Amino acid sequence: MNLTHCIPMVDTYFAQLNSKLSDLPVERRQDFLRELRAHVLDRLEQVTAPSVDDCRSVLKALGTPDEIARQYRMEMILRTSSWRLSPFKVLRTTLRWTVAGVQGYLVFVVALIGYILSASFYICALLKPFFPKNVGFFVSDAGINFAQFPVQYGQEYLPNYFIPICIVMGYLATFGTTLLIRFLVRHLSQLRKKI
Repeated sequence: MNLTHCIPMVDTYFAQLNSKLSDLPVERRQDFLRELRAHVLDRLEQVTAPSVDDCRSVLKALGTPDEIARQYRMEMILRTSSWRLSPFKVLRTTLRWTVAGVQGYLVFVVALIGYILSASFYICALLKPFFPKNVGFFVSDAGINFAQFPVQYGQEYLPNYFIPICIVMGYLATFGTTLLIRFLVRHLSQLRKKI
């Protein structure tokens, strides 16, 4: 199989891709480029007598070096973030992913709702000592409330346990949201690879 007329085009493509990924660690970048180059050469070897047009079509199907670099960076960010427990790092990653598509947007909305819920539990626990008659677990005909200003309606339940319950619920909401996001990031990124 003669690939001599395709090699310069492939070399140029991978030189451009290498320059786009120059900020990544050398070993990781070289492994990625080596694997991708082997894939391209395998595709070209499947053609009986590859022409310049065959080379162009294989590289075009792969995508531009800019697209490949952007996708690889996003996968690295998602892979790294899927093991983090920090809500701020997870939110930052999901915000970056939001720019990439609808799946990222949905994960970001889940993260935002979950972390706002956990923050509201922590805020209620912090406000209870300052507003003991207005912050608590109130049940009335209007429904269930955690805070009532300027006056309270209904009966307060568990007044002595409100702060510890809110702290535990805030922690569980934070931890549960982080685990849910990690799960979604892993599985949705695997789904993106299959599509």
